[in-house]
Amino acid sequence: MTKQKYVPALSFRWLTPLYDALIDGPMSMSRMRRGLLTQMGDLGDKKILDVGSGTGTMSIMIKQAHPSAQVIGLDGDPQILEIARAKARNLAIEIRFDQGMSFDLPYANESFDVVLTTVMLHHLNRDDKQTTAREMYRVLRSGGQLFGADFVEPRGSFGKAIRPLTRRFERVAENLDGFLPVMFGNAGFKDYRESTRYFFGSIALFQGSKS
Repeated sequence: MTKQKYVPALSFRWLTPLYDALIDGPMSMSRMRRGLLTQMGDLGDKKILDVGSGTGTMSIMIKQAHPSAQVIGLDGDPQILEIARAKARNLAIEIRFDQGMSFDLPYANESFDVVLTTVMLHHLNRDDKQTTAREMYRVLRSGGQLFGADFVEPRGSFGKAIRPLTRRFERVAENLDGFLPVMFGNAGFKDYRESTRYFFGSIALFQGSKS
């Protein structure tokens, strides 16, 4: 297991209670999440792992749209997990939220039909990103699907223009240099592709499959 200092989602623990207000408010990601939900298609009766589930927003959206799905959220931050659990309880939604790290998933091989992650991978260093991709592949069943959204290599002129600035944020530089297709390919995923883009083309929805 990789040893490193854990960094909360907004870098400082005192900001964690404000996570939803900051991310789903002025920095709204709701349109991106809705796009991801649409891209995943019919999830009825599927077993789904949301890696880096944060306050549970995406997990809850999936369960509300597909009540027969079994949704498990995983995050490394116990404080943010309590927020996610409280949100699910308040909505009377049954979702299990586990504590753990993406690069050391606490699940058996071939446990899930779908694995997803939403704007989490850029928090990791290069080695942990690659190990996370391998762990996602390991816990997926044959024929299982990978879905996600994160920073990727920009295509548009504006995205390329602000690339020197966005490279300074956390460990996003590798993503902007096109590392996601490489790491998922190295992990064994097939048919990796990027689709709808957000935030000036710097963040894209992506998907792949396990043969």
